[in-house]
Amino acid sequence: MRIVSTLLLTILPLRFGFAQEGSSSKEYLLGWVTPDSLCRACPEFQPIPGAYQPAERALQLLRCYDEPATVLIFFGSWCGDSKREVPRFYAALDRVANKNFSTRLFGLDRSKKDAAGFAEAFGITRVPTFIFLSGDRAFSSNGHAFAEQTQNELGRITETPAISIEQDWADILKHNEAWARKMEWERRLYLWLVSITLFAIH
Repeated sequence: MRIVSTLLLTILPLRFGFAQEGSSSKEYLLGWVTPDSLCRACPEFQPIPGAYQPAERALQLLRCYDEPATVLIFFGSWCGDSKREVPRFYAALDRVANKNFSTRLFGLDRSKKDAAGFAEAFGITRVPTFIFLSGDRAFSSNGHAFAEQTQNELGRITETPAISIEQDWADILKHNEAWARKMEWERRLYLWLVSITLFAIH
């Protein structure tokens, strides 16, 4: 009987220690992370070359975008939709190779809340949520200046794109009126130059 009691006293702490470790923060990647640290901690977020083929037409439009923009990505390391869409986004971003785009990753647990109220300030209820903001943003790590940080949102993709991550992204950027006017002016200039060239040939 004494031997059995000794064994129980030895095994039980190990068992409960393991359960406690399994429910710790290792289950969730929380707060600000970089793409590299995300892929190291959760290899399933690593884009696999050739696994996703973004639509070239959308990529061409994204390559033309010539104003600074920040993509704020709220994700869950536990979330299947995040594991699907975040690697697709970075696969498209890599193909676009446009230095005007910067990204910020913020990990959430299943409550979609954080101690500083950052997710709440942006109205996050589902993950992943991709928020497209004009300008290059350096977000505060604490609860200050949230009102300013949430300004100038161009649009967002929540959980699942309507068409695809890159096409929805391109469609959102079209809502930037200043850039849309610039693109329209360039289109008209191009058509005018083509008309002049054709007239000169004839």
